[in-house]
Amino acid sequence: MTDSEKLQYLFDRIQIGEIVHRYPVAIDMRDWKLFRSIFTDEIEVYLGPPTSNLRMRTVSADRFTERVTDIITRFDVTQHFLTDYHVEIDGNSARWLSYMQARHFKRGHPTWDMYGYYTYHLVRVGGDWKIPKYTLTVTWEENRPADIRI
Repeated sequence: MTDSEKLQYLFDRIQIGEIVHRYPVAIDMRDWKLFRSIFTDEIEVYLGPPTSNLRMRTVSADRFTERVTDIITRFDVTQHFLTDYHVEIDGNSARWLSYMQARHFKRGHPTWDMYGYYTYHLVRVGGDWKIPKYTLTVTWEENRPADIRI
């Protein structure tokens, strides 16, 4: 790898990390414009338990943002953590893996805790990185409200 390729790799890695970490920040700050900005116009998404048949669904990023907004605003406070990551960059595409913990607090109700990992697939769009596909693999959770499907 040449010096310029190494620099490009490091620059891409930093940019990708910024995009990925906007996900939990936007949710917890309820900044839905920021949340929407990290995705391509149409995304493939899977949210749920690990399975050998992941059923990805394709949805507009606007509709997905509305759905996440509907779920998150039911809670007084949320706190999402991302840790330990792995990134693979191949030209204009990348894959990022982060372990996650998410806590959802509503006064007078048990805390809904989720644990698992996110796999983000990213593409370079006009010089910026965006997410066209991602999965949230839930490995353990507790106290999910009965009326919430992810």
